[in-house]
Amino acid sequence: MSAVKRLRMYIVLRADLSPTAAFIAYGHATLGTYLTWRDDPVMQDWQRTSFIKIALAVADLRELTWAQGLGEHRVFTESSLGNAVTCLGFRVVEQPDPRFRTLRPWVQGLVHPAAPSA
Repeated sequence: MSAVKRLRMYIVLRADLSPTAAFIAYGHATLGTYLTWRDDPVMQDWQRTSFIKIALAVADLRELTWAQGLGEHRVFTESSLGNAVTCLGFRVVEQPDPRFRTLRPWVQGLVHPAAPSA
């Protein structure tokens, strides 16, 4: 019997966003990330088998820039915030960077420590 793959889509959001901006950014990022890699076999497998999405947080734009080193990603902006960068959507892969585990779940109002140095 083969082990079940637990594929995950990681969305990394700035914790300094308002709840409304974060909600909108998360929605845009999940759809945009899927559409960006919809023809990728791993993304198709994710869509059919797990559909798990993980929202993680970094404190601010500086830490979001650090998070870009965690893997292939797409940057998302919000037009209602003057096209400010709000979050990253990462390509679904079988072996994600273990540094994702250093980030905390995104919870509105929770103060997050700085991301580890690269």
